Amino acid sequence: MAESNPEGGQSVEALILDEKLAKIRTQVNSKLDNQKNLALILSAVEENITEQGNEKTSVAYFVSFLSLLESSISEDEIADANVAMAAAYFLDLVIPSTPAALLKQKFAQILSKLAPILTNEEAGAPLLRSAIGALEGLLLAQDHSSWQSSGNVSPKRALIGLLELAFDARPKVRKRAQEAVQKVLSHPPASPSSTHVAAGLCGELALKRLAALLSEAPKSKRAEKNKESNATIIHCLQLITAITSANAWPASHIEKLCDVLLEVSKTSDQFLVSAAFDGFNGLFVSMTNEIDTEKFTRVLDIIFDLKPPVDDAHLAASWLAVVAKGTESFAKVSPELAIQRIQKSFPVIAEFLLSENNNIYTSASQCMIAILSEGLPDMYLLQPSAEYSITPEIYEKVDDMITTIAEYIEKELLTIKYQHATRVILEFLTAAVLKLRSRTNPDFLAILRTVGEWRSNEDMNFPYNKEAEDFIAACISSMGPEAVLAELPLNLTGSNNGEPGRAWLLPILRDNVRFASLQYYKQNILPLAAVFEEKVANASNKEAMHIKIFQTIIDQIWSLLPHFCDLPTDLRRAFNNEFAGQLSDLLYSNVESRVIICHALRLLAESNLVYSKGALSDDPLMIQTFAIEEAEENLKHLSSMANNLVSVLFNVYVNTIAEARGFILETIDMYLQLIPANELKILLEKVFENLHTSIQMDESELQQNQRKDQPPPQSVSMMDLVVAMAKYAPEDSYNGLFNVFVFGVKRENNANIQKRSYRIISKLNESESGRNAIRRFLSDIENVFLQTISSTHTSSRTNRLAALTVIMDMLPASDLHFIPAILQEIIMSTKDVNEKSREAAFNLLVQMGKKMAEGGIIRNDLIPDFGPDAEPSQASLTEYFTMVSAGLAGQSQHMISATITALSCLMFEFKDQLPQETLIELASTVELFLTHNSREIAKSAIGFVKVEVLSLPEDLVRSNLSEMLTKLMRWSHEHKDHFKSKVKHIVERLIRKFGVEEVEKAMPEEDRKLVANIRKTRNRAKKHKDADEEGAQKQGKKFMSAYEEAIHDSESEDENEDERPTRAGKRNKGGDMYILEDADEPLNLLDRQTLARISSSKPKKFTKKDAKNEQVEMRNGKIVFKEMTDEDPLAKEGSGIDAYLDAVKQAPVRGQKNKLKFKKSKNEDDWSDDEQEEAKPARESTRKTLGKGNRVGKPAKKQKFKARKKL
Repeated sequence: MAESNPEGGQSVEALILDEKLAKIRTQVNSKLDNQKNLALILSAVEENITEQGNEKTSVAYFVSFLSLLESSISEDEIADANVAMAAAYFLDLVIPSTPAALLKQKFAQILSKLAPILTNEEAGAPLLRSAIGALEGLLLAQDHSSWQSSGNVSPKRALIGLLELAFDARPKVRKRAQEAVQKVLSHPPASPSSTHVAAGLCGELALKRLAALLSEAPKSKRAEKNKESNATIIHCLQLITAITSANAWPASHIEKLCDVLLEVSKTSDQFLVSAAFDGFNGLFVSMTNEIDTEKFTRVLDIIFDLKPPVDDAHLAASWLAVVAKGTESFAKVSPELAIQRIQKSFPVIAEFLLSENNNIYTSASQCMIAILSEGLPDMYLLQPSAEYSITPEIYEKVDDMITTIAEYIEKELLTIKYQHATRVILEFLTAAVLKLRSRTNPDFLAILRTVGEWRSNEDMNFPYNKEAEDFIAACISSMGPEAVLAELPLNLTGSNNGEPGRAWLLPILRDNVRFASLQYYKQNILPLAAVFEEKVANASNKEAMHIKIFQTIIDQIWSLLPHFCDLPTDLRRAFNNEFAGQLSDLLYSNVESRVIICHALRLLAESNLVYSKGALSDDPLMIQTFAIEEAEENLKHLSSMANNLVSVLFNVYVNTIAEARGFILETIDMYLQLIPANELKILLEKVFENLHTSIQMDESELQQNQRKDQPPPQSVSMMDLVVAMAKYAPEDSYNGLFNVFVFGVKRENNANIQKRSYRIISKLNESESGRNAIRRFLSDIENVFLQTISSTHTSSRTNRLAALTVIMDMLPASDLHFIPAILQEIIMSTKDVNEKSREAAFNLLVQMGKKMAEGGIIRNDLIPDFGPDAEPSQASLTEYFTMVSAGLAGQSQHMISATITALSCLMFEFKDQLPQETLIELASTVELFLTHNSREIAKSAIGFVKVEVLSLPEDLVRSNLSEMLTKLMRWSHEHKDHFKSKVKHIVERLIRKFGVEEVEKAMPEEDRKLVANIRKTRNRAKKHKDADEEGAQKQGKKFMSAYEEAIHDSESEDENEDERPTRAGKRNKGGDMYILEDADEPLNLLDRQTLARISSSKPKKFTKKDAKNEQVEMRNGKIVFKEMTDEDPLAKEGSGIDAYLDAVKQAPVRGQKNKLKFKKSKNEDDWSDDEQEEAKPARESTRKTLGKGNRVGKPAKKQKFKARKKL
């Protein structure tokens, strides 16, 4: 409330005021009358302040607006509502920055001017809200002595007025008054007491009002009055919530409040119950400090004293919800006391599980879950630790609480008297174990044994097997499989006659084991697989059912291995050379187990690597149980074995078919991160040697068609390994890597080697040392790329473009000549058949544009095909567009089309950075190609026009509108390749931007029919929309099912359908209904099956004409349906995969004489780049299209350059 801060300058409030006033000043020309009125009044007030020679301070504004408010009120009535509204609005803005001393001194005068508005029942809601805001600021400025005053014009009196407004029928007024009460009470004036002086007054008034409303409510029998009464009660509860959330509820009234709120919770009105809970929540949330502990304890004691009967269906669930929320909030204030509270309240809450009412015992279970999950901080589960401030006393308290809860569960909740609530009890047990984690061992072992017996007893037909398995799964993940299997042995071999077999535990173990003992698995579980393997091997009938069961058990036992390898607790002891050798032998001998073993080996390294980097640093219990230093020691142990493991994996990879070895490469990649640098260098040199040897062998032999069940050539496998190792290669191996890169990319007859060679650059880019190496050899790499432009295989294009993206990212300003040298290849790649290649080409074009925009000198003498005397040029975005535009002069139609597509992409990206002259020149140049006879070029030009319409400034498009439309409309009658729909879409966009009249005026006269059709379509769509909104749309045809509607109702419309004459006469409003008769049986109207024969479409006999139309013919007296060879008209409504396939299908291919040729589909002719354009009659499709006709759709929220996805 200060005018300036102590250090001089304006206060924060004054700065906020200046910002708000500045915004209002800009609204002087607003189209909204209320905004314009405020701006004009502010301007007049400021002019008046200036004329009087005063500064525009908050005091000057305050006095001016207060005088303005006074002038708008005559004899306690509002004379001018607009002026009063503006004055109150500005007072609401100004008072927070007005000096508090002035507001205290002039309190009575200010209040007397606001009172006529606050007490006027006819005052508008906006006026009242502003007046309430001004009163709020006025009350916040008053000191303790002012609040002690008891006169008629006092802050307390004003606050009572606010309380009355908190019950106003208008929601916004009511909400603003409640917010004002809350803010005033939450900012008490300086005094010895921490609560507001008026807190007791507010609490007492609100409570009396609520009690009166509750006493009056049952007297009314009428629904309308009950509804009004409930609404008023909700308003009162909202006020109580505002008071309690301000921590201003008087302590003497807490018991009464809890009693009344619980009474309200008995009602069946969910809105009343919700409002009552908000009151409790406000009470709990307000007590957030330790000084509130005593008050909070008293509140909880009162709530527990008000415990309803166990079978009280109305109040029990509400009471349990309040207890859960209260305990959760109490734990934030005093966690130690909350532990004792949970321990005491647990049996009280558990009593509600005795209720036979499903809602009550379910609520009790959820309450128990809530108080344990939210009432016990995770930090309190730790061992005594000075780092986390966990004392031995806290540890003992938590231990006692867990023991008490476990004993109560074992002795009470698992007995027969709680049998009806077994499901929810098991759900609570699952949540408890997941919360308490390792601290449940050993207290919950007896519970585990009992639940395990329920699940294991097949004769018992236990109905809650799923819940029991969920609990056992939680125990496995929290206590560990060793503790669980000690209580519930697997007993798969039947060695323990007293225990049942528990094969059902294997899948549960597989899904929940983590951070367990690998040694335990080796000694106690894995040997079982050998036992069953021996039984399978000795069986005479391999197809017997029990043999298949044995094989399933073997698979399930092996499936546990990866999960026991997920951050094992004893890795260095369990994973020794002997076990690693056993797994290696299995990798060679057992193909089926390779996936599991590789997964286990990968997890063994990956889990420790990720953990050592702090993946679970936010879990203190995990950090305390398993130190990060332990994971680092595990990695050192694995590093010592990595070389041998990688060698084994290399051999397995080379001898595995291509479709089934990706997981092996992932495992190799993981251990390459662990292998020491000197060993990795030796290993890499061996791979280099094997690669060169295998390439020579593969190329010297006559390559035959490789079978799918055979591994790829060894040279390909070696190249895969080189690519995998490139990321982790030591620096002294980079020369060898680059030699392999140069050697590989020049193998134009070996596409497999070539495309993998390009991936070396991409892999090197993934490490910092690799990026530095690329920068060192960048000039040589650029030369290699330029030398291999013509020898790049089509299948290598994607990888080459990815490598070029890396090079372009690192390209220095001195090597800008590389951009024009490589530009033509990138442009042509935008028309590549492969979608990934096109996407990479577009991204690369944009990246090159950004690099050129940074500026620099282009040495043209270093560009191939340029002479040594070529003058250097300045790099810029305009120069880059000039380079790209040179492709428009290309000799092939394919090159021109690709250039236009590239220009479309670049214009969309850089439209805001290019000069307007360049944009105009570019647009006019490309639009010339709309008149080209080549459909490929015209298609790209239409795409460019669409980008131009969507992205360029309106004035630029408007200046060229007539010329553009004249050229564009040439393709408006061409149905092939969707030309007509694309043109129509562009015209629709233009109409949205410029209006129908302007577009029609610019349109050639012979084509204005299209604009008329679009206008009619839009009007029709608008009419349908309005009819739907008003609910007055006339009922059309009726059908018995959606299938009949789809078959018989055709709403597809021809573009000129509105011009057809309408038929005379009216249809029957309700529609006609028909009964389909069976020729063999008489019609029985009493038969129930007759209803199934009722149809809304008229039955029709099958004729020869129908057979002709419906692709049906008669052979030897039989009806034969012909094959439907036409493409499905609904096929284009498919997924993104369909769109991709369509794009590939439409892509050009090289035909005879290396000429481009587009693939043809049904009812389309081939088109190639040497065809002669001829006028061909359009084939009319006789098939009806299902679905709606052409409708004008809403524009997308964000326009994207669609050519990036498909062409």
